[in-house]
Amino acid sequence: MKINYPLASSSWDNKEIEAIQSVIDSEMFTMSKHVKEYEEKFADKFDSNYCVMVNSGSSANLLMIAALFFKKHNPLKRGDEIIVPSVSWSTTYSPLQQFGLKVMFVDVCSETLNLDLNKFNEALSSNTKAVLLVNILGNCNNFEEIQDIIDQKNSDIYLLEDNAESMGA
Repeated sequence: MKINYPLASSSWDNKEIEAIQSVIDSEMFTMSKHVKEYEEKFADKFDSNYCVMVNSGSSANLLMIAALFFKKHNPLKRGDEIIVPSVSWSTTYSPLQQFGLKVMFVDVCSETLNLDLNKFNEALSSNTKAVLLVNILGNCNNFEEIQDIIDQKNSDIYLLEDNAESMGA
């Protein structure tokens, strides 16, 4: 007996299909009132002053790194060291390479796939300018402990977060 499984299937109901169709009918695929409304609701939900909608987590990471390169006082420059977990997606690492940052991979904890805090403590140095944490598969990093480790060594390190696959976790 042969069984076929679809590669993907839709889980959308009529309400979602109507919402999609209303965007198509408006001919405003980007920058519409719906995007502005979403940005405001998203910012409120996460108690943030601002929210900028982008097309993907990849673009969000690129925008985050670019913002630090082009900020008035340039906190990140080509050649600066940034610590990242050894387990993530290419979309975490690509913007760092694109801006010429020195990527320092740190091993992860096998139970959470987040940074191994002992290895992180060992890797953190005076050369470290930023740490990019990734909350893999909904597993949140221990931000308080990570911040404590940073504070013990150097308080001028930017703590960044790729939360594309763990929104609301």
